[in-house]
Amino acid sequence: MIPKSFQSMIIAVVALLVCSSQVALAQLPDLKKEPWLGFYAVHQQREFIFKLDSNGEGILIPLQKTGAPITQLLHLPVQIFIEEKLPDGKLNLRAVQAVSLTAVDPPTEKLAKVTFKGKTVGDAAFEVTLEAQGARIRYGGRITDKGTLTANPIRLLVRTRFPSAYKAGDREKKEVIKQIKDDELRVVRSDGKRVKLPGDKPLAEPPNEVADKDLSSVGIKIGAWRGMAFEFSATAHSALRVTTAETDELIRGFHVEWSPDPATDPKAESRLQIEVK
Repeated sequence: MIPKSFQSMIIAVVALLVCSSQVALAQLPDLKKEPWLGFYAVHQQREFIFKLDSNGEGILIPLQKTGAPITQLLHLPVQIFIEEKLPDGKLNLRAVQAVSLTAVDPPTEKLAKVTFKGKTVGDAAFEVTLEAQGARIRYGGRITDKGTLTANPIRLLVRTRFPSAYKAGDREKKEVIKQIKDDELRVVRSDGKRVKLPGDKPLAEPPNEVADKDLSSVGIKIGAWRGMAFEFSATAHSALRVTTAETDELIRGFHVEWSPDPATDPKAESRLQIEVK
């Protein structure tokens, strides 16, 4: 007969293994080999590498001609949220619960198209499709269940964060403005109007032509990244926005955000396209 203490130990070990297995299965599977450990999908080009990790977060890394990152710090995170609009107009971002993620497709180091599912805080469920071809990355997706987020309007959000390429706080502002003179941030609004944004001013500063406005494309060129350019575009039934902290100048960093319109795109056919030039 097996002693009760030993039985208890076996039960505890089995329970731990089952629990660990469930957590592992609940995140996106990774490639299980160097240098891609922890990554579910990889797309590598001469100009950049894009990786999606097992937590569902993408990262776009601009590369030098040698294949090394242009910088070890200034990478572009691409994250998924569900945005909830509160009655006072404020926006609340609901983050992905990594343990809720499940993969429809196996992990790949030659990304063409993968689909994965998950939930955010508030148990709202979503489905995202990620595609890659040459210099282009494409995101599509939809909310499949609102979970407990039924009181306020919600929408799927794919957010790319551009960190500050300049240490504006450590230098004279005039010096920084000289450095950004060749940078570009230009947008096309959904109504067709084209606007070029100055990097040394807050986004919401009058005439306030872009803050809280839907956009069809956003073009970005950053001199500090050897003039590398990024083109964001939203297909029909979706839109882009550029956001910052209320008083921050664009040189201190900003976000490019994409959302599909669930009312006109129930089949999740609209796409965010990110092109690296």
